[in-house]
Amino acid sequence: LYHRRLGLWAAAVVAFTFWPVALSRIGLRAGALPLLAALALACAAWGVRRQRAAGPTDWRRGLNWLALGGLLYGLTFYTYLASRFFPLVLIILAIFWYSANRQSFPNSRQIGLFWLAAALVLTPLAVAALGQPEILLGRVGQVSVLNPAINDGDLAGTLLRNLAAALGMFTGRGDDIARHNLPGRPVFDLALGLAFLVGVGVAGWRALKQHRPAAALPLVWAGVMLLPTILAEDTPHFLRAVGVWPALALLPALGLEAAWTAPGRLLGPGHWRWLGRGAALLAVAVALTATIRDYFLVYVPAPDTAYLFQAAATELAQTGNVYLTGDPSRTLVVDRRYGDSFASVRFLLNPSKRLGWYSEGETPALGTAPMRLMAWPYRGLEAAVSALPPNALITVERGPLHRDDLQPEAYALYAQYTAEACPPTVCGGPALAEFANGVRLLAAESTRQGPSLSLTLTWEAAGTLSAPAQVFAQVWAGDQALGQADGPLGSELFPQPLWPAGATVRETREFNLSSEPGSPALSLRVGLYDPNTLARVPRADAASDFVEIIVGGE
Repeated sequence: LYHRRLGLWAAAVVAFTFWPVALSRIGLRAGALPLLAALALACAAWGVRRQRAAGPTDWRRGLNWLALGGLLYGLTFYTYLASRFFPLVLIILAIFWYSANRQSFPNSRQIGLFWLAAALVLTPLAVAALGQPEILLGRVGQVSVLNPAINDGDLAGTLLRNLAAALGMFTGRGDDIARHNLPGRPVFDLALGLAFLVGVGVAGWRALKQHRPAAALPLVWAGVMLLPTILAEDTPHFLRAVGVWPALALLPALGLEAAWTAPGRLLGPGHWRWLGRGAALLAVAVALTATIRDYFLVYVPAPDTAYLFQAAATELAQTGNVYLTGDPSRTLVVDRRYGDSFASVRFLLNPSKRLGWYSEGETPALGTAPMRLMAWPYRGLEAAVSALPPNALITVERGPLHRDDLQPEAYALYAQYTAEACPPTVCGGPALAEFANGVRLLAAESTRQGPSLSLTLTWEAAGTLSAPAQVFAQVWAGDQALGQADGPLGSELFPQPLWPAGATVRETREFNLSSEPGSPALSLRVGLYDPNTLARVPRADAASDFVEIIVGGE
């Protein structure tokens, strides 16, 4: 549309900008929209140019490229819903082009071939949409600003706020959803942001004063393709606005080209020209450096990124595979809700005769140890854990945290219960402490890494307790208490009334301490108390109501 160097600037903008880089590395269908749109635009422009160069004597020349452009344009409608706005781009651009430069406007043969090819590709989708209108309208009604639940009765105000947010996303504040963006990061860093603003000015001047269709294209394209996010909730939303690429890349490219050429043109061909060229090259170098930093050092390690890309579900599948691979006598039982809700679980959890599923409210057939249960820990947990095998060592673990983009707080995605034979070193040896209510603390292991401290406790109880028991676990440095982790005996995931007969239960408690490595030696005090009366349960084997444990090193 312009010249080779400006095309290279535009390619650098796409390659070095965080948004298209991040989108290209994940499997969302929206990522295919700018690719097919770019190819469609390139083929159509190439076809028009070739036929114009050939003149009226060779009217067939370039038509194959126009047909290919139409086919690719039709394919964009199969990628993402924002593609529905592309016809508006072409209509507005055609009006401007025809009024500005009628002589260069494509002829009816070129236009007809382009749209005929597009219509052939679109026909199956149109037929399906006639039979299932929700394909086109279902999602729109949920997120549209016309929905009273979204505009809160103030449609005009909502549209103005969305418009300001959409325009501000380029140099101000971008999408806050971690699945689409480093939360809040604008589209362009400071260097490319300045080039973008200069490019908008250059394109606007050339379109309005010089009547150049190629200059109007990025302004019209980007303006129209912002409508999917302006007219919906959560503006700016980088998936809904993804249609602005690739035409958006032309605007910073125009700014970079202006920096490359303007000093030499205005101040002479001497050393001044290198000032502008150095500034343009520095701008793309800064953009590349900022994207590398923000993507690999900030975005990828961030907890929100792991949450929204369902890392917890992936870990569930990987943990299950490792467990089944380790011993051919093991069995694994998983709540079916994970398979229904997470494609990663269905795809990654290897099929096996030793893998079983159960539905919500069912009591799973768990069999005997060794086995593992992976359960939803918030509803219907009692029915699931009631089938754990008796007379086994049951290790209770909380799965990694998970959060959807509309949930304010992260939560443990699953609870894991591993039943195995209790080793003699744990169940056959003397207890660390015996309490008056019949509970025995068999083992305690602590691990410290910086401010994080983990305490793993192994409990045994003689039958069902006559009164509820709560565990207190305190961290002490000399005579100063640094932290406490109280909770039901066996943890909230497996309180003692749910234990099967003869069970030995291992559970872990976590502390986050302010003291750093090298602080005074720490000790842990562990005991039991009645949560109703707060009275501590005395020990039956010592004149005390707690057991003291020295903290292990890093």
